[in-house]
Amino acid sequence: MLRGVRRSVSLLVVVLSGVMGACAASPTDQFVTISDGRTLAYAIAREGDRGRVIFVHGSPAHAGSWNKLLRSQGDRLDGLEVVVVDRLGYGHSTHGTETSLEAQARAIEPLITQDAILVGHSYGGPVVLRAACDYPDRVGGIVLVAGACDPYMGDSIWFRRMVDAIAPILPSSWGTSNRELLALTDENQNMEPLVPSVTCPVTVIHGRWDPVCPHEGTVSYLQNALTNAKPVHIVSLSATGHNLHLSHPDRIVDEILAIAALGPGFSHGPARWNTLSLDRESRPLEPSYAR
Repeated sequence: MLRGVRRSVSLLVVVLSGVMGACAASPTDQFVTISDGRTLAYAIAREGDRGRVIFVHGSPAHAGSWNKLLRSQGDRLDGLEVVVVDRLGYGHSTHGTETSLEAQARAIEPLITQDAILVGHSYGGPVVLRAACDYPDRVGGIVLVAGACDPYMGDSIWFRRMVDAIAPILPSSWGTSNRELLALTDENQNMEPLVPSVTCPVTVIHGRWDPVCPHEGTVSYLQNALTNAKPVHIVSLSATGHNLHLSHPDRIVDEILAIAALGPGFSHGPARWNTLSLDRESRPLEPSYAR
């Protein structure tokens, strides 16, 4: 119980810092209508003709959560078309809670051009993972930034239910977020049989001190589940927590550029398993190679 309380407090601190990082209005200014009539808001943050990179935020947040990364690292993405989205329920997209990862992935599907690279932070991680499961012939690679993808991660359900009970006095995005997260374990478990269908390059960037999505369980699960992704690259950052898009934007862009350098069509080559764990100083720690 005490461990759950500590984790809940840590989660609240992390969420608050993430929300503060995206407290300005969402920068989205374009809209696409999806099949069920709802609208997804997005913005083209940078023009380019060498492929598209789509950034998907966590919970609660909006497209503005990537502002720091794009301000500090945007020039390194020169030539790539950069798109940021408001997930369903946030920013300028249709409001209301959407707990289905399949529906969240389907909402961004109209923006997924051939060989697009998808980047997801926290809850955005399982969204882009689901998109790679459902649209394997179009997704060119994914970067999971502290992704909440582990279907066996223990969670402080009592804390989330308490937040749900007081949701009427909280900002609407908090209630939306809490309902998403209450359903996430079941959603990740429903996605688990589909994960072997991912065939594109996958990079997992995770902090060893992440209090929200514990490093060992998340990384171990993804290493075992992504049996057909090629390659799978693990970047473990020492003494680092959950909001890597704020603390380590340079490392995220490093990995986006590494996938972009593989070139279109790489994801359809011969299958290989290629994992390499790195710490903050980029020293190799746990290399392993296998079919």
